[in-house]
Amino acid sequence: MSNSVSASRETKSALFWGAFILGLLTINLGIAALAIYMAVGDSSFRPLPNYSSQAVDWQVHKDLLEASDRLAWNIQLAPLGKNEGVRIGIKDAMGNPVKGCTGRVEAYHFTRSGQSQSVEIAPEGDQEGVYLAAISIDREGKWQISLDLKGPRQERYVSDRVVDWSLP
Repeated sequence: MSNSVSASRETKSALFWGAFILGLLTINLGIAALAIYMAVGDSSFRPLPNYSSQAVDWQVHKDLLEASDRLAWNIQLAPLGKNEGVRIGIKDAMGNPVKGCTGRVEAYHFTRSGQSQSVEIAPEGDQEGVYLAAISIDREGKWQISLDLKGPRQERYVSDRVVDWSLP
């Protein structure tokens, strides 16, 4: 009788530990499948475009930011509406509009860094110092906005900002 009880315990123990090990393997495979899905399927987990080159050139970028701070330009950003673009108002240190700027604006929503947009700015109508960037602001929340502008005397203005926007 003790042999049958002992055999029954061994069978239960073997089933328990076998199931336990298979359960751990299943959890591991599930985590691996989730990691593959996030890396391939969901754009919110993608790295920024040109991230490696930006990381290598961080000192150059920092120097450009410091030079831009010395210009003391006042930049105002305002979304125009869903998918309508961004209005950029630029004033110099004296409060005068800066006319004749050219350059690019790069923007991405914090939850969609893989969907970065980069566009040229264009003067908006006959307003001095007001420009338009045709960026598709399609969701509310925090946006990373990077400006790389050249003024009328070829002075360069670079800025990185985090803007929390609610759509009008």
